[in-house]
Amino acid sequence: MKKYLLLLLYLSVVSGCYNSGGRSWMIPLSIDPSDLEYTPSQAESFEMRRNQVIDSLNGATVVLRSWDSESRNRHQFRPNNYFYYLTGHTGSGTYALLDDDPDLRFVLSGPSRNIRARIYDGNQLSAEELKLRYRPREVLSRSRIMQLVDSLLQTGSPIYMDRSDRLFEQELRDRAGADYELDIRHIGDLVDEMRVFKAPWEVERMQKAADITAMSLTRVMKECEPAKYEFEIEAVIEGCYLEYGSQMPGFNSIVGSGPNSTTLHYEPNDRLMEDGDLLLMDIGAEYGYYTADISRTIPVNGKFTKEQGEIYQLVLEAQKAAIELMVPGNLLTDAGEAVKRVINNGLHEMGLVTDPESPWQVTFYTIHGTSHFLGLDVHDVGQYHGRILEPGMVITIEPGIYFRENALDQAQEMFQRDADSTEIAEFVKEIAPIYEQYMNIGVRIEDDILVTKSGNLNLSRYAPKEMDDIEQLMR
Repeated sequence: MKKYLLLLLYLSVVSGCYNSGGRSWMIPLSIDPSDLEYTPSQAESFEMRRNQVIDSLNGATVVLRSWDSESRNRHQFRPNNYFYYLTGHTGSGTYALLDDDPDLRFVLSGPSRNIRARIYDGNQLSAEELKLRYRPREVLSRSRIMQLVDSLLQTGSPIYMDRSDRLFEQELRDRAGADYELDIRHIGDLVDEMRVFKAPWEVERMQKAADITAMSLTRVMKECEPAKYEFEIEAVIEGCYLEYGSQMPGFNSIVGSGPNSTTLHYEPNDRLMEDGDLLLMDIGAEYGYYTADISRTIPVNGKFTKEQGEIYQLVLEAQKAAIELMVPGNLLTDAGEAVKRVINNGLHEMGLVTDPESPWQVTFYTIHGTSHFLGLDVHDVGQYHGRILEPGMVITIEPGIYFRENALDQAQEMFQRDADSTEIAEFVKEIAPIYEQYMNIGVRIEDDILVTKSGNLNLSRYAPKEMDDIEQLMR
C-alpha cells in the first residue's frame, strides 16, 4: 500500500511537470495576501531605520509627506518610497516629522475626520490606532504639523526632505518666505545606503513579486501566437498580476515584438505580432511596494530560428557567467565585465565584431549596462562606483544584444568620440552582410539576484529561460 501511495505521489508530480501540450512550470505561488499583514517585526524594522536617521540628524529635521506628483500614476495611490521606508504607513495625505528633539522624535499627522473624507475615503485608523500601529511619539492634526513645520522653517536649521517631490519643496520655500534662506537637503543622503540592504521580510515580498512575474511569463508562453497584438500579451501579464495580489506593475510593461524588440524602453505595445518575430518582455509585478524586474525573449510562433537561437544562446551564456560572479567580495562591475567578454568573443566568432580589442564595437550591440539595484524602485537607490557585493543586496543581471534596423546608419553618430570616421566606416562595411541576417533580433534576459552569505539566490528562477524549456511550454 505504501509503495502504491508513493507511486501515486510520483505520478502526480510528473504529470504536473509534463503534459501532452508541452511542459508546465511549477511555481510555488499562493493567492493568499496574508503575507502583506503589518507585523511586530516589521514595526521594529521601521523603528530601527528611524532611529538610525534620527541619530545622524545633528539638529536637522526630516519632513516627509506620503504623496507626491507620482503617487497616483499607476492605477491607485501608492505611498512615496522614502515616506514608506521610514514609517511603514501606507495612507494618503499624511505628513511625518523626524527630529532629534526628545519631545518630537517621530510625529505623524492623523487622518481628516470631516464628513466628506469619511464618505469618500471610508473609515481610516484613528489617532490612537495610528500610534499603536506605527509608534509615533505623537499623532497631530495636519494643521498642527504644518505649524511645527513653519516654526522649523524660521529657525534656519537644515531640513531633509524628498527633493524629487518638487512641489512640496516649493511649498516649503513659499511658506518660509523670501526673508529666510532655507537649508534643504535630500533625505536620500541619509537613507539610500540603508535601502541597498534588504531585510528578510523585504526579500520575501520581492520573491513573491518575482514569482507572480514568473507566473505571468509562463502564461504568455502558453498563449502567445502570431496575429495577436502586443497589448493582448500585456493584458495576460497584468491580469496575472491582479489575480495573485499585485495591485500594479512596478513600472510600465515593455512588450515589444519584431523590430520593437530592439527598442530598449518600448512602451506603445500596439503592434500586431507576426510569424517569425521575437517577443521581448521586460516586466515586473509590484508586491507590497517592492518590484520584480524580469526580462524574457521568446519566439512568437514557439520556435526559435537558427539566427534567433544563436543570439539568444550567446546572451544566455553571458548572463550565466555574470550571475556566477554575484557573490560577496566581488565588485559589482565584475558581472558587467563578464558579459562584455562573453558577448564580445561570441560576436567576433560570428564576424560581427572585427576587432575584439575595440571596446566600442561590442557596445554597438549591447547599448545598455548589465546591472542595477532593485527594491522599492525598479532602478533602486544606492552607490554603484567601487561597490563590493555584500549579502542582502538585490541586483539585476540583464545582458542584451540588439540588431536595430537603422543601427549601421547611426554608427558614425554613436561612436564619433570613440573612433575616427574611417575606422567606423570600415567596421560597418565589413559586418553589413552578416548583420543583415540578424536584423530586428533583440534579445534581453534579465534576472533578479539576491547576494547571500554563501553566494547568491536567483529570485526569478521560476521564469523559464532555457531555449528547450521555452519551446516546450509554447507547444
